[in-house]
Amino acid sequence: MRKGIYILLIFILIIGILTFIPFVLKPELSNKIYFPAIFFFAIGFLFSLILILIFLVPFGLITRKNPYTVEYLDRLSSIFIKAQKEMKEMNERLDRELKLRTQQLESMSSELLSTQIELLQKEKLASLAKMASGVVHQIRNPLAIIKNATYLLKKKTGENEYLNDKIQIVEDEADKMNRIAEELLRFARTGERLTLEPVNIKDIILEILKEVSITEKNYSKINVVNQIPDSLSKIQGERESLKQALFNIISNAYQSMPDGGTLKLNSEENGKDVQLSICDTGVGIPAKERGLIFEPFFTTKGKEGSGLGMAISYAIIKRIGGDIKVDSQEGKGTTFNVLLKCEE
Repeated sequence: MRKGIYILLIFILIIGILTFIPFVLKPELSNKIYFPAIFFFAIGFLFSLILILIFLVPFGLITRKNPYTVEYLDRLSSIFIKAQKEMKEMNERLDRELKLRTQQLESMSSELLSTQIELLQKEKLASLAKMASGVVHQIRNPLAIIKNATYLLKKKTGENEYLNDKIQIVEDEADKMNRIAEELLRFARTGERLTLEPVNIKDIILEILKEVSITEKNYSKINVVNQIPDSLSKIQGERESLKQALFNIISNAYQSMPDGGTLKLNSEENGKDVQLSICDTGVGIPAKERGLIFEPFFTTKGKEGSGLGMAISYAIIKRIGGDIKVDSQEGKGTTFNVLLKCEE
């Protein structure tokens, strides 16, 4: 509508202007068209003025209309709020995805590091087992000779108490060396291939408890809580090797409670795995020593320990496809969690 009014206004003004052209071109005609020209110009001017007063001023057609109305601003504000909300939701979603990816990468990194450490541990144990086998064969003959020599010396010394005491020290040390040799031999055998078979864990535990009643001096001071159910599934393993591994752990538990305490045995079956927990209320393991507990030749028993018991247990359990973890608080006790695979 606005364009039509502008065109009409311009058209009328042009007609009024055109009436003055004859005056410019041929002044001699001015007397003939003077009154018509003034008439048309006056009509155009008056009509333009009327249009301006009637249409352009009241309806605001002269001034440019402001496009930013309240409705427009409200709509623009709602669009902005919606966009801001969507951006916030997108940022939150991206943050969640970033945290998830970070956790996945950390988990993968942790698993990779754990696998690398486990492979290094297996390689180290295999190398030590091979070395131990050779060492045992080299020291067994000298030990046998020492034992025979002490026996003959005792027969020669007769009632000489002083010499007999010295000979007894040699004999005791030879026996200790022989026990270490036996431990080394057992450690060397952890590298041998095993034939897996179904094994009843509870039967093995009961046998071990009978044996430690003879081998451990503080047996009567220990309260044993055996919560392993009869219905527990059999696991894959080699019976005698697994018995040796669990015997070492339980024997250590007894020795960590010289003044008495509680030994708690329980199990948890989860799908294809069985987790056996061996928990004592003993002296615990210092934090700085927990990472070394499965290292060969590491011991907290001083001269009485060879440092091979837990390394043997670790090697056996790993060899049958299981896992072993230790959790301990110094002065409160230690828990060994042994994860074993159920029979297929």
